[in-house]
Amino acid sequence: MNWRRRSKNTWESEVDQSGMFLEDLARRLDTEFGVDVSKENLVEWAVTEDNAAAVRPAFLEHRTGLMVAGEESVTAVRTAVFVTDRIVKKLRSLDPCLLVTHHNFDYYEDERGFQPIRSAQIQDLLDHGHSIYVAHAGLDTHPVYGTSLALATLVGIDVKEHFYDYFGAPTALVGDAGGLEGEAFAEHVRKSLQRPKVSVDNHGARVRVVAVVAGGGDSPDFLEEAYDRGCDTILMGTLENRWAIPDMQPDHGLFLRLNDSLRLNLVGGSHFGTERPAMIRLLDFFRDMSVPCEYCEDEELLNAD
Repeated sequence: MNWRRRSKNTWESEVDQSGMFLEDLARRLDTEFGVDVSKENLVEWAVTEDNAAAVRPAFLEHRTGLMVAGEESVTAVRTAVFVTDRIVKKLRSLDPCLLVTHHNFDYYEDERGFQPIRSAQIQDLLDHGHSIYVAHAGLDTHPVYGTSLALATLVGIDVKEHFYDYFGAPTALVGDAGGLEGEAFAEHVRKSLQRPKVSVDNHGARVRVVAVVAGGGDSPDFLEEAYDRGCDTILMGTLENRWAIPDMQPDHGLFLRLNDSLRLNLVGGSHFGTERPAMIRLLDFFRDMSVPCEYCEDEELLNAD
């Protein structure tokens, strides 16, 4: 299937045996996620001396979008939250694809946290014709596929409003959870995320008005804004921060101490676990274009304690 532009905002497909043109598909994603107007910088911390040679010059200029280009045509799209060794290994047996990832990082649920993708991982992908496209802030704030929206939908939150600016658009939301007891709500979240556990700071109140933010959420200003909006609970990603990243630990500590006073219920489904629903939901975008697609699971992160 090749893609060609029919008009400024419309694309159509032609089915053949050569696959889809990578550059055309990447441009379609650029349009959907606002790459040309994005102010986000996905080069800092992610591009290093070790991996820079494999990164596209256009990515270094725009700082988001198509990061690594393999074969000119691809047979399918696969989505993932992070580019881990497990994902790279799974793609070895597959025909050239475009890997659409939320983070252009490797990731560990321990003190290592976020790590740049190693040159060996990138080379492994390139050896098999694969490419990497990064959709981060543009996906977090997307009105259909957004990470917090996908999380709220999965858990059954009735969305009332969006808030908390992130690169010019809201990334979090407030919704109605129906009044479950705190422990029951946490267990419902755990089952919905298919996780072995969730982190909980339960202050006993019933869960009625919930602020939802996927991935992180452990910042004092976010907590204050959720409180000011009348929330009694926050469904978030990073309630338990294990990362040995000095710049992040002070704010995390302030967040926890502030909540000792505000006493909101906190439920953390892990960074990976709360962003995973969006990468599954994003498959609908590609299916609507008749693009073969699949979510690529990382079972180790899904099942991490």
